[in-house]
Amino acid sequence: MKEYQAYFYAFSLCILFYIGTVLLYRLVLSPLAKFPGPRLAAATHLYETYFQIIKGGTFTWHINDLHNQYGPVVRISPWEIHIKDPDYYNTVYAGPGKRRNKDPLFSCVRYPKSIFSLNSYKSHRPWRRLLGHFLEKGAILELEPVVRANTLSLCKHFAAAVKSNEALELYTAFHCYTSDTLSQHAFGHDLGFHYLDEPQLANNWKTRMNSTFQFSRLFRHLYLESDIAHLIPRSVSLAVPQYAPVYSIEQDVKLRVQQMIDEYDQWEVEAQSTSHAAERPFLKTSNAIYPAILANPDVPLLEKSHSLLEDDAIFLMLAGTDAPSQTIAMTMFHILDNPTIYQRLKEELFAAIPDVTATPNMDRLEQIPYLTATIREGLRLASVVTTRLPRSALDEVLRYRQWYIPAGTFISTSTYFILRDPEIFREPDKFLPERWLLKPEELRNLEKYLVPALKGTLGCLGQQYVSPMAVRREL
Repeated sequence: MKEYQAYFYAFSLCILFYIGTVLLYRLVLSPLAKFPGPRLAAATHLYETYFQIIKGGTFTWHINDLHNQYGPVVRISPWEIHIKDPDYYNTVYAGPGKRRNKDPLFSCVRYPKSIFSLNSYKSHRPWRRLLGHFLEKGAILELEPVVRANTLSLCKHFAAAVKSNEALELYTAFHCYTSDTLSQHAFGHDLGFHYLDEPQLANNWKTRMNSTFQFSRLFRHLYLESDIAHLIPRSVSLAVPQYAPVYSIEQDVKLRVQQMIDEYDQWEVEAQSTSHAAERPFLKTSNAIYPAILANPDVPLLEKSHSLLEDDAIFLMLAGTDAPSQTIAMTMFHILDNPTIYQRLKEELFAAIPDVTATPNMDRLEQIPYLTATIREGLRLASVVTTRLPRSALDEVLRYRQWYIPAGTFISTSTYFILRDPEIFREPDKFLPERWLLKPEELRNLEKYLVPALKGTLGCLGQQYVSPMAVRREL
């Protein structure tokens, strides 16, 4: 017994020595020890975990409180500095020519092979270049028939609600719209979700999305639980019913990826026995994202694997539907809640589009000044991405005022603080499209602070989806 006690004491002393050494380094010896901030945050990542898990995801707002206490530079974890300065945004999230890496603890969202989880600049760049081709403005303009058809379908639901004098929940309606549009762009028309084709708009996608984001916040701090859920999702769904919607959304996307791959395999077999390549049915959807990747001989086979396509498609559907649907719903609410804005926008649309039966194209809509200003204001006020996304400069020491930030240090800034900064946007909590009706030079100066989607070399690929394309004369 004494021998076991000795082993126990020795093991305990080793653990205490390790903890003490880590704390000594983080609090005293680390290059980040000079930065202001709570000592507890500098000592352990559990500081953030407390606010995210115990306090219900309030760490972003706590960061703002820390800035009020410590100033524009705050150390919020053992390895991360947060800077609250709108003019420093482009330094942290730099564009071409500047190499940045992601924080792997932040980008691991259960889909390790998705573009979001590719942490390094080197691994992210090739896949970004490949996917980016399908999300450029030209590709979105080619998608216009799909957008127009889905817009007309959505308008029919609005018209039916008016006729029956029933309420139509905007968030659900636009979730159906964005999921249908993006799924058809990702997999092709036949493999799209087609929620808008149903007699009633169901909230299935919205419910599953909300559950997914709730568990994503949990899993980012509880890594073991995340691994377990990933390995045995069906069992976890039975044990934790709240997880079932997450499993359901993953299965829906995986099913479409599998159907797409099966169709491609069949197409390849038929291609070997026929010379009529133009008649092969798979090519009918080759302008969709993942079918085109499968059909592209220049894409390595490794990047066409089931697991990579599944992970990337799941994340694309999550990121590409929730934020846009929230933004459109909130913008529509503010338009309807402000009679003056509603009337001015309606008059401008009638003047620009005299034919009530016409459905204008995107280029025409983008030329309507007050419509564009309304959309910009909706993007600003929605502020749907409230979390920070840390970046590290690989090979340069960054400077902010008197502070020198060592290379490799994770730095972040929160776009929410920029979009609601009263020094940039007067009365920031009010919906004021007029703030964007400026002279060209003044508008350019203000637009650099419109950052609803992350910029930079590792930024959001889908920014070209931000367009007046979903607004029709029915307003």
